[in-house]
Amino acid sequence: MKTDFASGRLRARRDALAELRVATIGGANIEHGYTLPREFEADAKYSVPPQPRQAGGSGVNHACRLLALGVGVHPVLPLAKADPLSSVIVGALEAASNTGGARVQTQDLFVRGSGLVTPYTTIIRQGASRAVLNEFSPDLMSAFPAHVERHLKRLGRPGGRPDVVLVGHVHADRKRKSRNEIGFAGEITERVLTAPELRGIPKVVNFGSAQFKLGTKRWARVLRENVDVFQLDIGEVRRFCRDADLPDGSLASILGWFRERCTVVVSLERFGAIGQLAGSDRPVAAWPYLIENVADSTGAGDAMGAGLVASLALDGFRLDGDDGPESPFAMALAAGRACAAYACTTIGGAANCPDLDRLVAFERKGRLPDRGRGIQTGLSEQELFLIDRAFDA
Repeated sequence: MKTDFASGRLRARRDALAELRVATIGGANIEHGYTLPREFEADAKYSVPPQPRQAGGSGVNHACRLLALGVGVHPVLPLAKADPLSSVIVGALEAASNTGGARVQTQDLFVRGSGLVTPYTTIIRQGASRAVLNEFSPDLMSAFPAHVERHLKRLGRPGGRPDVVLVGHVHADRKRKSRNEIGFAGEITERVLTAPELRGIPKVVNFGSAQFKLGTKRWARVLRENVDVFQLDIGEVRRFCRDADLPDGSLASILGWFRERCTVVVSLERFGAIGQLAGSDRPVAAWPYLIENVADSTGAGDAMGAGLVASLALDGFRLDGDDGPESPFAMALAAGRACAAYACTTIGGAANCPDLDRLVAFERKGRLPDRGRGIQTGLSEQELFLIDRAFDA
């Protein structure tokens, strides 16, 4: 069994990675995190050292991970120029760009309008658990669709077309709950995925709660006609499929639902994945790495998406039914797993993004003994059942 590394394969094709360009469309947050020194108690007071503000959000996380791998990025983000804290996100993009030697598109990076505020997130960590408090500016959410339209026009021009479009959590896609709440029911994401300007470009989606909570009935047609790869973690994909009229909520049933729609990647904790090509009944597993100390899982799914995209783009995004252990799809799962596992060892979704040399060293250290790449093809129903039990909601 071959034991070379998925990240080593990326490093060997560093020059080809540098020729790629990915449009990342999704969230941008200023993140301020705290780790509780002891168990949470109501009315208790905790003393913690000063914590730095960090960049986060799916669009930023995707962009930074790709840039550090050496892939050029065109980010489309809800970033307010009037907010001085936006410099935290700009700094993260520049740092990742310097790490990988890749170019980041900064023209029209900010949403236009005075008095706008970039989303702000407070993260409370306790052991492996966390609570997230998100603050969204209604004015920014209202202005974001016009910002997306400007970028779609730019991305659709000759010479501006990206190799892949990677769509993450679009904050403004929140479902409207009342007259006084600014929100949408997925219109921005659907506009991007169905945009004539982006016709023929591979599209990968890694939905956030504002999108996947709308369910399969909202997204089934869009997935079948406009999405190449759909990625969620196992808990999210279960919630996504609650309205799909499946015989049960098992992983086997979920994979069956996706079989006639699009390629799906279901990420697992610490940090592996199950993938299935569209039209295939042979799931592929990239088994989790042994991570001694999980520092923070924030952004690990986004890191997996970046690794998937980089690897698939190198092979011309071939999703042609070859799901063997040496196939482009299996190699992409392995690359995504390496990126996600590394992200679990650092604090923050967009901080300390590894370059290819660091990723190769990490993958060499974390590989499971006697398991080669840790890729298994053609999972049986019994194996899918055991995964269900291991990750029971």
